[in-house]
Amino acid sequence: MNKPTALLLRIFGFRLPPPTTAFGRVRRRLERATTVLAIGYVALQAFPQVLFAHNVTTQGITIYSRAPLPAETAACVDRAAVLLRQSELAVPGRTERIFVCDSPWLYRLLCPASASAFACSVPLTDHVFIASADFRQDVARSSAPQYNTRSLSGVIAHEITHGLIRHRLGLWRGVRLPTWVAEGYCDYVARDGSFPTAEGRRLLAEDRIDPTPSFRYFRYRQTVRWLIEVKHLSFEQVVARSDDPATVEADTRASLQRGEPP
Repeated sequence: MNKPTALLLRIFGFRLPPPTTAFGRVRRRLERATTVLAIGYVALQAFPQVLFAHNVTTQGITIYSRAPLPAETAACVDRAAVLLRQSELAVPGRTERIFVCDSPWLYRLLCPASASAFACSVPLTDHVFIASADFRQDVARSSAPQYNTRSLSGVIAHEITHGLIRHRLGLWRGVRLPTWVAEGYCDYVARDGSFPTAEGRRLLAEDRIDPTPSFRYFRYRQTVRWLIEVKHLSFEQVVARSDDPATVEADTRASLQRGEPP
């Protein structure tokens, strides 16, 4: 039996001849433990509800939390739903699941590739995990050292829009969409970000850069906003410009220098 076939048999639990050495027995135990952990992690990503005891549903959006949710939760979600309905990608009747971690270790477990972000949207499941949420104040927080707060309703709208992009373009095109379009459009729908707007517009107009990811997202949002509000492009037309970010940003900067858009 060749090695790939033997490995597949081990992964799927088929019986194999017992190992004849101590090293082989240890390796077999490690393989089984790894398989169990991998299956458990996939199951947790597919059904994270088991970790969250409380939930509230409004506007087709269900918020899951480990602690009781305040009365202000529905109003915050309603604000996010209003933002989403203004997008041409909105899908009437679509349901969404949002999981509020409010725990650094839990968020890192569920979103290992986005540990310092406000939230993440997982391809395939479209589950949204939020690092830290204050529904009473409509504030989301990240672990970034600066520019680490923004509106919670905006974060919810932003992350749901990632799923809507994948729904419109398909999974493969959606995950391969250049970051400036994907994140810029999501922040455009959210109508806000974590970087101060006035300062960001000034830096962009002066062709200066703040090194933070927060400013990078601000640039993405401004370029997408320019394409949609000034050039009157549709989402598909914005996607068609995705391979030319330098020209689009230069045109956006020139527009700001002329004092437009408002």
